Amino acid sequence: MKINQTKEKEEKYTDTKSQPKGGERFTLTDVEVSLFENYYSQKPCRCVKLFEWLLSNQHKEEVIQLRKTRTEKKRLRIKMGLPCITPSGLFSIRKSKGLIEHSGYICIDIDHEQNQQYYGKDWFKVKSRVAKLFDSLVYAGMSVSGNGIFLIFRIAYPEQHKQQFDALVYELKERARLQADTSCSDIARLRGVSYDDYPFFNPEAIAYTKVRESKHRTARIRDFDKQWDVNGKVKRLIRKISVDKIDITADYNDWYRVGCALANEYGPDVGRNLFHRVSTWYDGYDPRECDEQFARCCKSCDKIRIETFFYICKKHGVTFKD
Repeated sequence: MKINQTKEKEEKYTDTKSQPKGGERFTLTDVEVSLFENYYSQKPCRCVKLFEWLLSNQHKEEVIQLRKTRTEKKRLRIKMGLPCITPSGLFSIRKSKGLIEHSGYICIDIDHEQNQQYYGKDWFKVKSRVAKLFDSLVYAGMSVSGNGIFLIFRIAYPEQHKQQFDALVYELKERARLQADTSCSDIARLRGVSYDDYPFFNPEAIAYTKVRESKHRTARIRDFDKQWDVNGKVKRLIRKISVDKIDITADYNDWYRVGCALANEYGPDVGRNLFHRVSTWYDGYDPRECDEQFARCCKSCDKIRIETFFYICKKHGVTFKD
């Protein structure tokens, strides 16, 4: 068991680059996602090609029927019975922990409820405007209700799904004056079948590279070079720690701050894995205790940035030099 001790002085360092991955291991026609029979399904029935499914008119009649229905209860009943997909990847079960492989794409909903200045045919102009503003937009189509749109973006860092989602939401608001549905940040979020006579489709979309850090901080979106830098340095330092079996976590306060820095930068899933890789060289390493500590770090990590991890590594002789 580690004992809480005094804090050490922090320093900040510049960053280095890491290659973006979003969508690059697939050609556009190869991207597969999980298909669910309806909104009630917890397990997928099979996988489908993402863009073939989006561009299909197989369920056109059901969608038209829903749009013509004026009774809200009946509309909901029709919608909930329609097939749906998980645009962000293949899943064994409809939960984040069920992710098998990320698709390299994110779906964002723009609904009438949050954007009441747009209605009906206005949405066709909105699609066009977003397409001009974002070269990472692959697909834009009408929602199943016919009074809203959904957007599919190609992303550079699938391992930072939430941070890239937050950056896109922020930019949609700042640049396009559109309020996105923030509940779509769930990596396992479903996208129900819809139909659009005139969808926007750009197979040449460029991966979106911006990342927004914790919502509790002053808004700061990293550009491509900055994120490339950070990821490369973190990988290099952790590799050195592993090769040389260096314990940088013997001091409780350092251990806590390392966890906060990794949680802040990479979120609960990727961050936890990195935290274990760093913590494993402590003589009293306990995986369960490490998980519990990381959970605490996730709750209070908003003020400790990745530069703190760099500083603690340097203090223990782990630097960026070969």
